[in-house]
Amino acid sequence: MKVVRVEKINKRLRRLVTDCEAFYLCDSKWLETNRLENDFEIDEEFEEELKDYTEAYSVERTLKYIEFKRRTEKEVSNHLKKIPVPEDIIRASILKMVEYGMLDDELYARDYIDELVEKNQSTYAIKMKTLNKGIKESLVESIMAELNVVENEEFRALRLIEKRCGSRDGKYDFNKLRQYLYGKGFSTDSIRKSMENYFKGMAQ
Repeated sequence: MKVVRVEKINKRLRRLVTDCEAFYLCDSKWLETNRLENDFEIDEEFEEELKDYTEAYSVERTLKYIEFKRRTEKEVSNHLKKIPVPEDIIRASILKMVEYGMLDDELYARDYIDELVEKNQSTYAIKMKTLNKGIKESLVESIMAELNVVENEEFRALRLIEKRCGSRDGKYDFNKLRQYLYGKGFSTDSIRKSMENYFKGMAQ
């Protein structure tokens, strides 16, 4: 195997692109010490060393990325791709973090959905935002069913109505209120029921 191109990633890091279309990461000082530039051969032993370095660097960057904030597997994958790290090593790094319990998409999804429910988000918004985090749809739907997200959408819409109309001194624009709730992703049925409940209570 031959390295055909050396690319600078940052002050510390270089990417070595091979004639087999594979690439590895390497410490810039090591290259300088050994006076290696473009077009040099690497044997199997050297390739293993490069792979070990790339894996170690990938794990290091993953640990830094998840140190202060919980992340999903997709977020970690996207972060490593930007470095860039090879796909097979990204998968290995994620698997290692999952095995150590440092990445847990189910726990993340449960906490995230619960947080969105507390913010009175619509069922549609909760599902889309969670899917965008890279959580599997089957898992999202399972957790939403467990937390009765669909069944309780009317009550979340009602809380938004209470917040929006609480200081209007009886002056309401029903069309604007409906449009506001539609814009938040609430279903027609939830909007109708929550508005009926709110204004029926106001009339009593």
